[in-house]
Amino acid sequence: MITLDQLSPLGIGTSRVASLGSRLAPDFFESFLIKATEKGINLIDTSDYYGSGDSERLIAKTLKKTGLPFFVITKAGLPRVNTPGWLSPLNQIGKKIKQKTGAKKNYTSAYLIDSIQKSNKRLNVDTADALLLHEPVWDDIADADSWNGLAKVRQQGLARYTGVSTNDYRVVEEGIRSGQVQLVQTSTAWQADGNYPILDLCRRHNIPAIGNNVLQPYKALQGKFAQESAIIQKMDGLTDMSLPQFLIASMLSAKKVDVVLFGTSDMAHLQHNMASLRYVSSLRTSLSKINQLLS
Repeated sequence: MITLDQLSPLGIGTSRVASLGSRLAPDFFESFLIKATEKGINLIDTSDYYGSGDSERLIAKTLKKTGLPFFVITKAGLPRVNTPGWLSPLNQIGKKIKQKTGAKKNYTSAYLIDSIQKSNKRLNVDTADALLLHEPVWDDIADADSWNGLAKVRQQGLARYTGVSTNDYRVVEEGIRSGQVQLVQTSTAWQADGNYPILDLCRRHNIPAIGNNVLQPYKALQGKFAQESAIIQKMDGLTDMSLPQFLIASMLSAKKVDVVLFGTSDMAHLQHNMASLRYVSSLRTSLSKINQLLS
């Protein structure tokens, strides 16, 4: 059983692996996860929203077949439709209809308990490794009993850990104060000034932080990185480092996050991103200079 202090520095996001237009074949997903474990990756991030539950089903099927050791995070709160497995192709259509008709997010205690019970069934487990509130902002939970719901989730043995996936500082702050947040996921795209209030808050309270959307600055930085690449790649230990590898390794090098989460359905991209780890230690002495070059 993997604990929070044993999480790998890289994690696999699954927002697209079971979605319409990007659905992965079970055999490919199996080989994908096997390759990830070869590099020590032990974290999978999913949600009842991803593929309207089909992502959770695919993960369960693969882990049951392979016995691979993974810590699986699931999330709840976004509007979704979850019909029985044989009707699951209708989920995506139903979800889009709900979105267009203005279906709201839901973080009430009763909803969270119902959601994690259904997620656990799809994941083929009695107890999830972790349940996070999925993208709440303060107005979503100000009048809800969300923290009480997370407490009940753990009390009833439905998840070992609870937390939030959000970019709203107040949600994280109140969640930590409630005692129901043991894990935080948040956007951590590269910034030259290195200013990340949510990550600093997590660090002060010894709450593990998972960074998502780390590759978001790629397009904006592509030209500048290419312009400065000759200088960057001459720095000690940074030969052949690409921009995606820099964006991933820089967050780990600065010790801002405990885990960097990335999603891909391409085996070559998976291997390329995993190779980012080779640059983490070298970046610690060069990061400030590279930040100046790219700012």
